[in-house]
Amino acid sequence: MKTQLKFVAIAALSVCAHGAFAQAAGAIMVRAGVGSVVPHVSSGDLSAPSLPGSKTDVGSANSLMGGVTYMYTDNISFDVPLALPFKHKIYGDGAIAGTGQIGDTLALPFTFMAQYRFLEPKAQWRPYVGLGLTYAYFFNEVGSGTLTAMTNPGGPPTTIKIDGQFTVTAQVGGTYAIDNHWFLDGFFNYTPLKTKTTLSTGQSMDITLDPTSYGLAVGYKF
Repeated sequence: MKTQLKFVAIAALSVCAHGAFAQAAGAIMVRAGVGSVVPHVSSGDLSAPSLPGSKTDVGSANSLMGGVTYMYTDNISFDVPLALPFKHKIYGDGAIAGTGQIGDTLALPFTFMAQYRFLEPKAQWRPYVGLGLTYAYFFNEVGSGTLTAMTNPGGPPTTIKIDGQFTVTAQVGGTYAIDNHWFLDGFFNYTPLKTKTTLSTGQSMDITLDPTSYGLAVGYKF
């Protein structure tokens, strides 16, 4: 009986100790929240035939986002961010800055992130840094009537195609443990990104987006 009681006590202490380690090896954390993607645009010129100096700008976008994190060790984690598509408006810039919105696109970054989390697993506040591989996917691109009027007047509507690209993402962030299971998570990402936009008229444009993104989420640790 004493041996059995001792075994039960050790098991109970082990469970309690594990519960106190909010981000220990083997833990799985899920989160959900909101985020923003802010492009920092440097546009090339639209190829001929076009008004010299025709460029574009891309607006910011917000969406619901979250992710799943697996603690590989007490300090190293692997993270897969998840999000609904971000809808970005495309505007005329440079020589066509006064034309307003000339299109829009849905964008969805697919990222696999490796992270290093500082401090002890049981620390209430744990900052982290991360580096990951990202595929930037663009879809449902739509050109406006203004774009058609500039590039194909009197013809069929001009359509847009934006190339998807592989790149990397650098990250800084932190988690704040509310209790043994619930936590808050905030992050800031930077993704160097260059891509190419092609119109159905045959014209094209190289564009650097270099977006930063940030978000805040509520999470639960299993």
